[in-house]
Amino acid sequence: MQTPLSSDEVTDLRSQTPGTESVVHMNHAGSSLPPQSVIDAQIGHLQREAETGGYEAAGERAADDDAVYASIASLIGAQPKEIARVEHATTAWNAAFWSVSMEPGQRILTAEAAYGANAIGFMRARERRGISIEVVPSDSTGQIDLDALERSVDDDVALIALTHVPTNGGLVNPAAAVGRIARSVGVPFLLDACQSVGQLDIDVEALGCDLLSATGRKYLRGPRGTGFLYASDRIIDTLHPDHPDHHGAHWDRPDGYTLSAGAARFEHWEYSHASWLGLGPAVELATSIGMGRVEATIRQQAARLRKQLHEAGCETFDLGEQPCGIVTTTVAGRDPAAVKAALREQHINVSVSSPSSTLWDATRRQLQPMLRVSVHYLTTDDEIDQTVEALKNQR
Repeated sequence: MQTPLSSDEVTDLRSQTPGTESVVHMNHAGSSLPPQSVIDAQIGHLQREAETGGYEAAGERAADDDAVYASIASLIGAQPKEIARVEHATTAWNAAFWSVSMEPGQRILTAEAAYGANAIGFMRARERRGISIEVVPSDSTGQIDLDALERSVDDDVALIALTHVPTNGGLVNPAAAVGRIARSVGVPFLLDACQSVGQLDIDVEALGCDLLSATGRKYLRGPRGTGFLYASDRIIDTLHPDHPDHHGAHWDRPDGYTLSAGAARFEHWEYSHASWLGLGPAVELATSIGMGRVEATIRQQAARLRKQLHEAGCETFDLGEQPCGIVTTTVAGRDPAAVKAALREQHINVSVSSPSSTLWDATRRQLQPMLRVSVHYLTTDDEIDQTVEALKNQR
């Protein structure tokens, strides 16, 4: 683990983040506070569109637009041609999922902590394609049981789909180990990295994933309405997008088309140029800090938060060998939604995690709605103290 950011470095990064002046933001797993560079990029481009026209403004920034792909690729250890621009992580995940060939009778392997939107996709594929869903059990730590996964892999498996960091707790699934199993048998591996990109040090080659979906608004600190899909060159020629348009495919003959090369086949022509350009500086900031140091800082602050919650008598519900920056807790006898509203009145932002977001895991553990308190490298010790004290006062 690398050295966490110093207090001076955190102070400097907070000075570049207007929101830190007005709120104690403990909802980075929902939507983080953007730095001023992201805000300036978005507003500046919107202003230019108003001055000269949308197409014309886009033409002026074409090179900058292309540079965002290179920045994302550098962040996760990929090539720019393996990155597709999309509106959000669910769009990325669905584009990847529905492009994988599946035949009736084949199986999808997933884990108990699968995200709700993904589970709905599995069930729709069962209806539409006649596949079956196999939920691999968890081990004693709450992570996907690797031995059980290895026993489940066979010739009839169409896809292994894993949520790297679930929405409802600190679990980090062992994605690299899953990747090794997938590669050993030649099964495509789709990794939902919505909560891990920007929080953990991600290298797609080390993880062994063929497909990875991510968002801009969470730990990357980018704009809402942005995301990306990584689609590996290893598998790209086998992937057929479910809904291509004339940007993702070329209408090159009256009765046919040719898919675009690389991950561009998943893109559509229209998108928010301002938001995409805003994602660029967010990614560049994460890279300049160093994702190893970002991860170390987030884990340090999350450990501090969990320790103080336990000392205050608050139960936490997080799993995994090395929990990440997403902390779930409750205030005994209080509705989490009411506690969230009370903290908001004190300018403290938290979220509520519903069982429906991870229903297989929630059912297994008999979880009720929980408060989700998520930290970032921006989170100070004082903010943790203030949040825990506010929770204590809600009893």
